[in-house]
Amino acid sequence: MRSHSQAFTIKLKQDVPLDEIEERIATHNDWVKLIPNDKDATNDGLTPAAATGTLTVPVGRLRKLAMGGEYLSAFSVGDQLLWGAAEPLKRMLKILREQ
Repeated sequence: MRSHSQAFTIKLKQDVPLDEIEERIATHNDWVKLIPNDKDATNDGLTPAAATGTLTVPVGRLRKLAMGGEYLSAFSVGDQLLWGAAEPLKRMLKILREQ
């Protein structure tokens, strides 16, 4: 397995309902896969094994933090070879080819 995982602490400009945040994350781009905030879904989809070999970036464990409604925590996993090395090169080559 070859993946990176990271936890985020995000401060929004205003308090946004969690279901609206989830909707935005789930529909913003084709790469992100929102993982429901339950134990089984997290154990199945928010792991290095689930991310390795795919361009999908699972994002989950979305929670509002006790320090205020505008604070949010999240967790993501991504394939470090595809996103860390290969994908940026592929995108750059595509840009160069189009010029």
